[in-house]
Amino acid sequence: MALDPSPLGRAVRAARADEPAGWVDLAESIMARVRRVVVPSEPILTFTEQGISARDEQGSATFVSARVVSAALRRLLQEHPTHAPDNIELHVDEGRLTGIDIRLVARYGVELHPLADTLRPQILDIVTTLLGPAPGIDLSAIEIEYVDVTRGDPNRT
Repeated sequence: MALDPSPLGRAVRAARADEPAGWVDLAESIMARVRRVVVPSEPILTFTEQGISARDEQGSATFVSARVVSAALRRLLQEHPTHAPDNIELHVDEGRLTGIDIRLVARYGVELHPLADTLRPQILDIVTTLLGPAPGIDLSAIEIEYVDVTRGDPNRT
């Protein structure tokens, strides 16, 4: 084995070879804190094509996590360089989705009203795919607010 002339290389190898006392306890403590940081997600009731709450074989209601719905909407809203999501808020009342508030950052020069009119049906399509045709959720339940305008792709700034 050749001696590494680089002081940084030697220091890295020495640090990797030495496990400090108490490291395992420290790592467990850090991971426990990280797990507490993740906020529980609200369950949202799903519906059948007939608009009644979806049930499994045992008759239990079927739910989708609000985190899943928000993540799907975020992916949709990050697809184009004309806009990016700043915040997605799902309004849930007694397990039912009652509204969606989207805060967007748009690229300078984009026509804002037509963009919102284009996005609303796409948002509704994703929600319907995940939850089924939820009663009370239509285009009017989707609020889009522009909170900033930026030059270039707002997904990269």
